[in-house]
Amino acid sequence: MVDDRGTPRPGTGLLDHLTATSLDEDYAHVSERRAAAGSSSRGRPGTAALVVLAVFGVLVATAALQTARNAQQSASSRESLVRQVNAGNADLAQRRTDLADLRHEVSVLQSQQLAATSEGRALGQQLDRLGVVTGAAATRGPGIQVVVDDAPHPSSDKELVQAGDLQKLVNGLWLVGAEAISINGQRLTALSPIRDAAGAITVNFRSLTAPYTVSAIGDRKSMGARLLDTAGGQTWLTLESTFGMKFDVESKDTMVLPAARRTSLRYAHMPESTQPPHRDGSGVGGGQ
Repeated sequence: MVDDRGTPRPGTGLLDHLTATSLDEDYAHVSERRAAAGSSSRGRPGTAALVVLAVFGVLVATAALQTARNAQQSASSRESLVRQVNAGNADLAQRRTDLADLRHEVSVLQSQQLAATSEGRALGQQLDRLGVVTGAAATRGPGIQVVVDDAPHPSSDKELVQAGDLQKLVNGLWLVGAEAISINGQRLTALSPIRDAAGAITVNFRSLTAPYTVSAIGDRKSMGARLLDTAGGQTWLTLESTFGMKFDVESKDTMVLPAARRTSLRYAHMPESTQPPHRDGSGVGGGQ
């Protein structure tokens, strides 16, 4: 054992003395070094701290400069993109104007050529009739106008106009002799789809909104009454009486239906009188 001054007491072995005193002396030595270091560096930062602060300042300045450069580049890119879009829109508008002018020129030349001869005039009348039937040409005439709409306060899909309901109505109008039909200004052709799409009804791939005005050119005195006898007319009488959906039929002295927006030539043949002869001199017949 040791006394208060750290001197080993009589009878204590050397090993016991080292074990009892070595840890205390180490703690005392470390504490003295920390106290000396603290008193010598008090009041001024170390070199390492100054280096860290300098590096941090450089990083902040670099980040700020890079951000400013990026902002300038983004603004420049945005302005360049806006200029390109405006230039593209102007070019597109000019091309559309040129296309309209060319179509008008072709139409005028066609009319002049057809009107030059009696055969051409007959062919022109045939083209006019085909344009009305196919929807390729705008048309005017008397007929009926059918307006259909959803129930006033629909609580289910059964009280809403569906694409199938319009299909049945249109088919009924064709059956009673309609020469041309449009729905909300969309001219119908033999290839016009009437479909449900994402909660809306599309005609010619264009979304329509209720109410739906179905205009049909034909005999305005008989079409309305005859429509009620068709399956489409009976369907709409049931929808009106059962679900309160709107179904109004009105005759019109004259209506104007626009031409179809998209028409594509699927089949064509040359009239027999104008078909070129074969190499052997014989003409092309009209078929077997």
